[in-house]
Amino acid sequence: MLEIAYTMHRGKVSRQQQDGLLVKGAIHQAPALAVKTQHLLENEALLAVADGVYSSHQPQRASRSALEALAEVVQQHPERLTEGGLINGWHLRRVQERLANRLAVQPDTYGSSTTIAVAQIQGSRAAILNVGDSRVYQAKRDGAWQRLSKDHTVLQGLIDKGEASPDQNYASLYGMLEYVLCADHESEDFALHRVVVALEAGDWLVLCSDGVHDELGEERMWALFDPEREVGAQVKVWRDAVWAHGARDNFSLIVAKMILDAA
Repeated sequence: MLEIAYTMHRGKVSRQQQDGLLVKGAIHQAPALAVKTQHLLENEALLAVADGVYSSHQPQRASRSALEALAEVVQQHPERLTEGGLINGWHLRRVQERLANRLAVQPDTYGSSTTIAVAQIQGSRAAILNVGDSRVYQAKRDGAWQRLSKDHTVLQGLIDKGEASPDQNYASLYGMLEYVLCADHESEDFALHRVVVALEAGDWLVLCSDGVHDELGEERMWALFDPEREVGAQVKVWRDAVWAHGARDNFSLIVAKMILDAA
């Protein structure tokens, strides 16, 4: 059994919602979405957060189109699922292809871009994929947590090369995105990150846009985590904290908790 809660808001500065959420086949892209909770008897779900890149043309269309394409590709190509039914990099590359096919042909949406973070829960495992800096975390019943996604930023690239330290502060310039999904047929050579993790009863998966993790910082974000809370209540704690801290960006959040042991 899964308990899922999600929310989003355009924040205090932007007049437009450029994020999108995919929860069990439904896409949400609202200026303000109060915390919603779902209880699922099955332990299967496709969840995703997409964050349209502000500097691109009509980023809200890029994020929504990418989520639409993801849901379609997974449904239409079950033969491409691996490891007992898990999505993989092939699916995200088809999402990029469909995004370009839909938006690159129009001058006002050519180059529209978005990040994406995906968690596909299948029984006692989950496939985690991302492009850009929207993130996925796993938390345990004892409160321990780890980041499962990998940021595709200039800074992370330097850290990977040993040319920067993860413990040092750098100018915001280094937070620029190196890879995103883009409505451009020439943007096929992008990096993506994928891991498969085991899930146990009491485990949490948290997906969020940078409007959450950048606004709060990871240390503050996880200091506010209580594994004994109801899922909806935990999402509200994070939402309220982002708002109190300034909510300078669109922010989106999906949380899923394994309530019972997977079959």
